[in-house]
Amino acid sequence: MALGVHHLLLVEDDRSWRERVDRAAREVGFLVSSVADGAEALDWLRHRPRAQHPDLILLDLMLPRLDGWEVYGQLRTNARLRHLSVMMMSTASGAPEVPLQGVVGFLRKPTQPEALVRVLSERLRELPGRPPEPPRVPYALRLTDESLYALHALPAPIRHAVRVHLLRAAELAATELPLASSWLMALHSDQPSLLVTVEGVRVVLEVDDAACALTASIVIVPSHLRCA
Repeated sequence: MALGVHHLLLVEDDRSWRERVDRAAREVGFLVSSVADGAEALDWLRHRPRAQHPDLILLDLMLPRLDGWEVYGQLRTNARLRHLSVMMMSTASGAPEVPLQGVVGFLRKPTQPEALVRVLSERLRELPGRPPEPPRVPYALRLTDESLYALHALPAPIRHAVRVHLLRAAELAATELPLASSWLMALHSDQPSLLVTVEGVRVVLEVDDAACALTASIVIVPSHLRCA
């Protein structure tokens, strides 16, 4: 398929439309995830690693809580989400006069959900292929004075292991960050944060997507590793 589109995220508040578009899209070979409104779409995207992000967001502009324009605005201002491609859809006719970054098309919703999938497939075939993504660089790793002091007090082998894992977290933060692994976990909080755990040592990394940086704000050392 054009643009390399296989996985669709359908953002549609009408349950009947959602179910029928889902079924029709799957029949022609798409993998479909669906949500009921804009707020749910942003939450869905924020709590999944990049590897699970859709190739295209099929975004209804008329939505409860957050409408499609607000969703688009938040996608464009979020460093971890602005790579996503969006196909907007509405019952109104006409596309925006000014080209919008990340928006690959605008569909007028037909009367039948199944017809939407046919039109979408035709439009995707007309679009140019996806350009290669620029290489991503690791996030900068910042250590506060307190975290440096705590790490310096660790036995050398453990200190080295923690440092290696912190640098690996900085590499992953720019790519396909897992929600949870044996040593790295995304913390659910207002401030995006990661938890790195190595040999019982726990380090909280605050994520600053705008600055592409991770800051080690808290280092928790188990009692048996603390210097007497």
